Amino acid sequence: MPLEILPRAHWLSRVRSCLRLLIIVLSGAVVFMLMHTLGIYRGNRYLELRKGEIPMVWPAHTNLAPTIILVAVAGANFLASVAILSLSFKRSFRRPIRSRDLYRIVVGSFGVVLWAAALVVFHLLDKASKASLGRYSCKNQAQMTNGRYQYRAVCEEQNVAFYTAIGAASAELLTLISLAASAIRSMREEPPLPIIQIHEKKDSNHLSSGWKPSRPKTWIQ
Repeated sequence: MPLEILPRAHWLSRVRSCLRLLIIVLSGAVVFMLMHTLGIYRGNRYLELRKGEIPMVWPAHTNLAPTIILVAVAGANFLASVAILSLSFKRSFRRPIRSRDLYRIVVGSFGVVLWAAALVVFHLLDKASKASLGRYSCKNQAQMTNGRYQYRAVCEEQNVAFYTAIGAASAELLTLISLAASAIRSMREEPPLPIIQIHEKKDSNHLSSGWKPSRPKTWIQ
């Protein structure tokens, strides 16, 4: 039985695969950096004091909400992108189907909206709260405390994670645009449905006058 040969992937599909791989890298980097800052927050409260240093302290109620929201969205996007990229290697997933294209666009739109909401919430909560992990660490990174290097690390990683998340959201938006372009292209190239014409014959329900029923022939043995 001959193997089914699929046509070569369109350049939009190849670009979309590259964007999906970029999203995996960026969202994974966001998760790694933010989890590292949470690890620093949990583990550096009992550092040895040096001469002229004061103890490192965090606020009694440090606002971790911006960090947790962004790391949750980045982690969900990372897992979803890995699943989509894995499914893209299947032949059935690569076939252009109109209902599937619509589903991909809806899921892609949800991902873009989720990224945008997470970035806005992270930025607003970080600026509004003086006790947020990023703002507090940036404010105290120059003080002579035993954890000034940890403050500096948290401040830098929080900022880098935010801009990396913007890059991942931009790549997600470009992926959505390419999905819409592919859907429009498949609709234009879809062949039209065949038209079946039915011709009615006049007096088709009447027997012809020249036709007479004949009796079946019998054979005499």
